[in-house]
Amino acid sequence: MFISNRLGLGKFRDPGPGLMPFLVGLLLFLVSLYHLISSILKVGGRDQTVKEAGSQSNLWKISLLSGCLFAYELLLGKLGYLIATFLLLSILFRVTGSKKWIATLIFSALTTLATYFVFNFLGLRFPMGILNLGLG
Repeated sequence: MFISNRLGLGKFRDPGPGLMPFLVGLLLFLVSLYHLISSILKVGGRDQTVKEAGSQSNLWKISLLSGCLFAYELLLGKLGYLIATFLLLSILFRVTGSKKWIATLIFSALTTLATYFVFNFLGLRFPMGILNLGLG
């Protein structure tokens, strides 16, 4: 966050090169702080957290999610932002705890569209992939 601040955060309508790394760093800091505080206040204490962290199920999920991120990077240019992100978020939401497919698909679609329109509003262009159909 400190280094990205030196790059310049810019303004709302004219974001600087350090804005996105700063926001991601801030988000990671807040999530980490939340998890730190909740694990300190947890009744089971450290032993329960260590048991949960070392389970076979968590290792499988981490491997699957890492593979999905790698596949996302490979498919982003071919499928385009909308399709690749929708597929990635569907898998991420499903693996990390969503019980119903309909909720997973709805949240994936809403999140994909929201990020697409926000970043489009900021002037960023995403790969259209197979949705381009030779129009661009």
